[in-house]
Formats: sequence, C-alpha cells, structure tokens
Amino acid sequence: MISPRQLPGAPAMESARRPNVPKQPSLVEPAGAGQHVGVQSSDALRKSPEEPPVSPAGELARALLQGMLDPVLAIDEHGIIRVASRSVQGAFGYAPEELVGRNVKLLMPEPQRSAHDGHLARYRAGGQATILGRTLELQVQHRDGFLIDVELSVAQVDAPGSQRLFIGSFRNVTRRREAERAERSMLRALATIGESAALLAHEIKHPVTAVNLALRAVAQKLGEDERQVVGDLAARMRRLELQLRQTLSFARPLDLACAPCRPDALLARVAQAMGPVLESAGVSLERHVADAAPPVPVDHARLEEVITNLLMNAVEMLGPGGRVRVVVTRDGPGHVLFELEDDGPGVPAALSSSLFQPFVTSKAEGTGLGLPICRRIVEAHGGSIDVRVGPLPDGALGGACFRVRLPLQRPAGGASP
Repeated sequence: MISPRQLPGAPAMESARRPNVPKQPSLVEPAGAGQHVGVQSSDALRKSPEEPPVSPAGELARALLQGMLDPVLAIDEHGIIRVASRSVQGAFGYAPEELVGRNVKLLMPEPQRSAHDGHLARYRAGGQATILGRTLELQVQHRDGFLIDVELSVAQVDAPGSQRLFIGSFRNVTRRREAERAERSMLRALATIGESAALLAHEIKHPVTAVNLALRAVAQKLGEDERQVVGDLAARMRRLELQLRQTLSFARPLDLACAPCRPDALLARVAQAMGPVLESAGVSLERHVADAAPPVPVDHARLEEVITNLLMNAVEMLGPGGRVRVVVTRDGPGHVLFELEDDGPGVPAALSSSLFQPFVTSKAEGTGLGLPICRRIVEAHGGSIDVRVGPLPDGALGGACFRVRLPLQRPAGGASP
C-alpha cells in the first residue's frame, strides 16, 4: 500500500491537514527577530501532534546543553542572552527562562556592567572580539547579590541567517580563589612573624655566642666537678645558639653563590667541623664518594649547612657506638645523590609524611626548623630531599636514611626567596 507521503504533491496534502505552526528554532541556529532560544524542560521538549518534528541534530544539541555541568550562555551582538543552559540556576540563581531575552550585563558587577554596552557597540562598528580563544578570570553577580569568581571561555558561532552568537562557558572557581587568598594572607602573616623572629634572634645571637665562649674559657680553669657543671651549661648554650641560627636561616631569603664543588672535599670539611661533636657523642662517621661522582654546582656554605644539619640530627638520635654513613654517587646522567644513613631507631612512621614541614620535630628541645631549612636550600638548587621509606636495601645500617639529589646543571632562576 502506498502512503500519502509517497504520492506526488504529498507535502501540500500534508500541510492542508494541519495548521500552520511556526518552526521551533534550534539551539544551534540563531533566533529570528524578536525570538529567543532557551533551554526547556524534558516535558517541554516533547512535541504535540501538531508540531513539526525537531531534527536529530537539534535534539542532540538540546541534550548536550542540558547535560553540561558548567553554566553556558549564548548572547548576540547586542548582548541579549539567546540561550541559557539548565545549570545557570544552580550557579547564578536565575532560571534559564529568566535570563533568555535579557542583557547579559545583568550578571555583571560594576563597573563592568556600565561599560559592557560600549564594548559591544565598538565591536559592531568593526572592532576586534578580544575575548575569543582566551580564558578570562572575572566575577559574576549572583541573583542574591554576592560575587562569584569564574573562568570564562568564549567561542564565536556564525549561524545561518547572518546572525553571530557568542557562546560562553563559565567555570566556578570561587573556592579555589578563596583558598589562594587565604594562603596569601597566611604567607603574609608568616612573613611578618619571620621578620620579627629574625630580628629577635639577631639581637640575642651575639650575647649567647659571647656567653658560650666565656663558659669554655672558664671551664679550663676549674676543677673536674665544676668543669662538668660548666660543660653542661655550655652544651645548653650551644643548643640555644643552634636554634637561633636555624631561626635566622629560615627567616632570611636565600642568596645562592654557586660554584663547582667536589663532594669529597665538602664531606672532608663537614667531618672536620663536626669532629669534636662526633667524638664527644661516641659516634663514628664513614664517608664513601664514588669515583663517578663529579663536581656539582652549589653554594658551598649552604650545602655544608644541609649535610651538617642532617649529620647533627643523626648524632642526637644515636648513643655511644652509633654509626653514620654518607655515600655520594652519580644518579643517572644529570644528578648527584648524597645518602646519609645511621643505625639508630629510624624515623617514626607518624612523622614520615610531615617531616619537612616547619615546627614538626620528634626531639624534646628541637625547633622543627632544621629539616625545612634543608629542603628550602636543596630545592633552591633545583634538587630534592626525602627520607627513605619501605624495605631496606642490602647493607643498609637500618636506621634513618636521608637522600639529597642535586642537578649537575644549574637551573635557571638563581636564588630562591
């Protein structure tokens, strides 16, 4: 049987059977004069028997737009919103049908709101659309009056009918911006605290050093019992002096003066400076530098500070008879690796993930600044520092093992703040 659609003149016959209903505009086509295109509910998208069917492409466009999590708006050259996705309601407080047909400046705070019409007028007069192909950071005014930080991406659509639409996708970044602002505020507060601490430490450091030297001189003139008491006082003053140095080092900016440094020569200097401390604690130090370990471009004094800090930490955790080993090897084609390990109790598991954060320490009298200072210095050189976790390799001493990895090429950028 042949249907009426297969007969000549079938379209005319079909038209005669039903009223002349205007065609529904597609989401991907511009609206005609005085018409607006908005996102409709699924019920509204169902067609009555009298309406012409929407093309599969139009249905797909509607479904894609409604499914987008980020708000999407399409405006014409006059700033009138022609399309609004369903997600604008959760983001901006307006239902899509409340926005369609209104000027997009409704969503803008001042002074952008007052200036927007002028921008569009200049564009229509032949100007350039400078926002295309870029991600802009701006603020949208919610229906309730508060501002939302968003990232806006805009694309241009030259639709049939000589109408030009601008499709804008908004991503809410308010929480991220609030976190960034809070972090900046905290850093400013920490900088103020650091400056105050540095000033205080600087004022105290010289008297403490003088008292320490005086105690050493007095100890040589006393008997054994008195010398032991004075020696204990001197040890406490040395710890206080170290804490002051660490506070100053943490608060000051890093100005690196890098030059080639032979690892064996650096370790020899550290061993000589730490000799009295090692001898007093009864701790032995082993040094192993591989022949393949080349000179590394570092600030000599700063790297000595790192190795000394790590070595001092090990000594404080060990008793008489303890062992510390420093091994230097080439690590791949572009790095040198310093490994400092001991045979002590190791790093507590609860501290392993936060060990390099300021003020985290397992020592009763520690400042918690030694390891953060080490990390700051190493990272300023473009390197990394960590503590070994997991199964121990063959030949390991069994305690803590800190690894400092430094590049053989000096990174661009110089000193770190």
